[in-house]
Amino acid sequence: MNKMRTNYVGYNDKITAQNRNAFNLLTDSIKQQALTADTRTCLLLMSRWVAFFKDGHVSVTLNDDTAHHSTIRRLFSNTEQVPVSEQQLVSYLNKQQAPDSLEGIWEDETASYRVGIMRRKPGSAELTAFVLKADSLYWMPGQVKMKLEKKGGRYTLSAYYNRTHILSTPVITAVNRSVLTLSGIGNWYKQYPDKDKAAAILAADPYRPYFKVLDKSTCLLAIPSAMLDYKSEIDSLLKANDALIKHTANFIIDVRGNGGGSVLCFENLLPLLYTRPFISKGAAVMATPDNIRDYYELTDFPNVSDSMKQVFKKEARDLWAHQGGIYNLWPGDTLAFDTVLPYPRKVAILINEDCASSTELFLIKARQSSKVTMYGRHTMGAVDYADAATTRLPCSLFRLRYSTSRSNRLPAERIDNIGIQPQVKIPANVKDWVEYVRIL
Repeated sequence: MNKMRTNYVGYNDKITAQNRNAFNLLTDSIKQQALTADTRTCLLLMSRWVAFFKDGHVSVTLNDDTAHHSTIRRLFSNTEQVPVSEQQLVSYLNKQQAPDSLEGIWEDETASYRVGIMRRKPGSAELTAFVLKADSLYWMPGQVKMKLEKKGGRYTLSAYYNRTHILSTPVITAVNRSVLTLSGIGNWYKQYPDKDKAAAILAADPYRPYFKVLDKSTCLLAIPSAMLDYKSEIDSLLKANDALIKHTANFIIDVRGNGGGSVLCFENLLPLLYTRPFISKGAAVMATPDNIRDYYELTDFPNVSDSMKQVFKKEARDLWAHQGGIYNLWPGDTLAFDTVLPYPRKVAILINEDCASSTELFLIKARQSSKVTMYGRHTMGAVDYADAATTRLPCSLFRLRYSTSRSNRLPAERIDNIGIQPQVKIPANVKDWVEYVRIL
């Protein structure tokens, strides 16, 4: 708790005169319960406490280095289970005359989880997803991953357990025979029966960017992730297709599901969108020794040029020179280019509730262009407080993650827990967003 009070840049914004009593009551209650709590309960208590801040960059996780593996396995060994093997599930599925369309074997988009989904009892509208194969650390075969229900032909989630088995209830945003999409989680792909080959190919690396010509007047760039690992691929796609993009009337940029990473991944898109100077309000950093060491002194990133690494090192030096308070590391600025390109003439950006952090920072700039129209659903709203540092707690099993920077847009312009709204909402019954936008 002292770690958050000292280092979390949003602490004094989040704890106000109006909610201070409620926060103090929660803190006192959790401290009291922690006195007799076991390790798993401590994780739940700390997660409840950090949830009070309503900041998507704040969380408590486990330190899963080798020394803690046996402890982590013990923590989650006693959970609800379905004692059905993959072979038994396949046998069950092959015998079904009228299986539910979701019954089968599924994998998440990172292939971290392979689960079976089956009815809880014959003819039931309730289904259970249980692990067939996972990391053998947090999750073991048989453990229940989620529970679903079918009402009036529509599926809903009644339970979903995250990596540390904490209950949450994301929303099912899309479902068909081969793909199940959960807000904040991503896609699950059916592996048996009726495996969708295209979905399986995408599942191999769902975060890889790709470029596609849709017709003679429209091209598409999809950027599912803004992690620095993908920056060079994004830049290579833009470079290889530069002449084509600059001679095509319509450009669709699909950032759905992009939870962020680094604004550097979007920097080479800005000249294509430019119609007038991009104004940025900048951000300030809580310049504590912990924050500088745990976040701003880290410079060994893949796919980052030596010149950018020198920028990171200079920023760390500036923070050390101003440690002890909030330092305006990135003052507001105006970005102007020499030319407004005639093409692309129109730019459509596809967004949804899984867009967050640095992706939202890109969208804040992009929406300033008169070429740009955003389509879809509102974004997550996790960008007012950003640049999350991770640090170990006194009990080395736990790690705390929290924001170190605060947007200078605050308090006038808030996005957290609200999101960036699209200019055009895509109707709920539209399945192919790209095609919907292409023919407008």
